[in-house]
Amino acid sequence: MAYAGHNFLRLKAFDPPNHVSSPALQAHGHSKANMARFCRAVLDHAPLGSFRQRFFAHEPTDCPECGVLQDRAHVLFKCSRYRRWWELRGEFEFLLRVSAYRELNGFLTTNESAFSFEDAPT
Repeated sequence: MAYAGHNFLRLKAFDPPNHVSSPALQAHGHSKANMARFCRAVLDHAPLGSFRQRFFAHEPTDCPECGVLQDRAHVLFKCSRYRRWWELRGEFEFLLRVSAYRELNGFLTTNESAFSFEDAPT
């Protein structure tokens, strides 16, 4: 088993990386920006408050919409800025869903600023 890091979002339907037929490339390969947002979400390496808290402690960390720490779980499950069609308590419950991969892709398509620098804490 390859090392994935402790912040890696382990989607059930996530196939091993493949440079020509990856489901992620099929869903987002038409747009470098969308593919970057997908990678940021899965790797938890996005311009979020939680990332800044780890690497840039002097920069803002609160969600500009809600005023709480902006982390991946906040963006995916709680923030009122984004549209979602699920009501879940957290990442573990999300990852148990067979459709989590498809739903993450749909979330990113619906919420074009999620996991982008546009929505970073200010």
